[in-house]
Amino acid sequence: MSYETDLADAKKAKRAWGCTCGTNNPPSYDACHDCQRPSWTCAACGTVNTCGRSDCGECENTMPAELLGGRDEGFEMTWEEWIATQIGPRRVGGRYDHGYDGNEYEVLAIDPGPRPLGTWPVWQITVRFDKDGRTAEHCTGWDARCDRVIAQPPADVTIVSIGRLHDGQDHPHADILQRATIAVDLRFAFRDPHINPGLRGLTAHDQAVRDTVMDTPGVREVVAATALQIKGYLHGPTWAPLTVVTQCAGGRHRAATTAMALAAVVSGDVDQARDYGLAVSAQAFARRRLTVELIHRDLDRPVVDR
Repeated sequence: MSYETDLADAKKAKRAWGCTCGTNNPPSYDACHDCQRPSWTCAACGTVNTCGRSDCGECENTMPAELLGGRDEGFEMTWEEWIATQIGPRRVGGRYDHGYDGNEYEVLAIDPGPRPLGTWPVWQITVRFDKDGRTAEHCTGWDARCDRVIAQPPADVTIVSIGRLHDGQDHPHADILQRATIAVDLRFAFRDPHINPGLRGLTAHDQAVRDTVMDTPGVREVVAATALQIKGYLHGPTWAPLTVVTQCAGGRHRAATTAMALAAVVSGDVDQARDYGLAVSAQAFARRRLTVELIHRDLDRPVVDR
């Protein structure tokens, strides 16, 4: 068999897929025959789609059939997964070195696409080089073998869990409530797992604690509503990095668990958010590529005798 005969059979069966470069490919090809851009296969209907599409051209599903692979074993990915490999750790406002001539650069803008089918480039990054101040637009993917991070910008959203019984102590983030954009107080409305002797010595690192907190009536709704607040702030014309503080008494159970759940949602990690029963909330953030920093101020402190 050859590319020509495979393609002819695919066209006859109406199963060929078209790449953004204009080349048609048989469904057995995981990368374009001409330009080697990857494709992804829809898990719902089996249609092979070009990487220029973020949803299936047949059924509009966005879930790949297999886990992300490599060029040797064949690519199976969504648009978002492929773009993540191309952009790498680069973020707007960050400084990086591409490793060729020692010329560091700052990222001014990132357009992750997808752009209209047939448009090139399908994604784009805008940078300014330190050496000569030149601004350039390109779509060169991140290469971990030579590229390196010089300085990262602040996270888009910082989520800090705290225990109010530890207020007033000299520790990092002691004044975090004064700097909070959103403060969520869980102390009085929701049952404290601390009263259960079997959970008292555990923390949000333990599944039993996370399940207990998230199964408390109203907790999921509060986390989902807080995510909507964050989304609202992000729509503002001059929004700045946001700080969200979740609070409970000791900082080991309710605050830490809800902070973990909120971080999963806002970072757009649908699979992780599903573990907290918040997959639908996470889907609203899946394409935003927000950088989220999660900090537990008091999670690992000893149990407070109370």
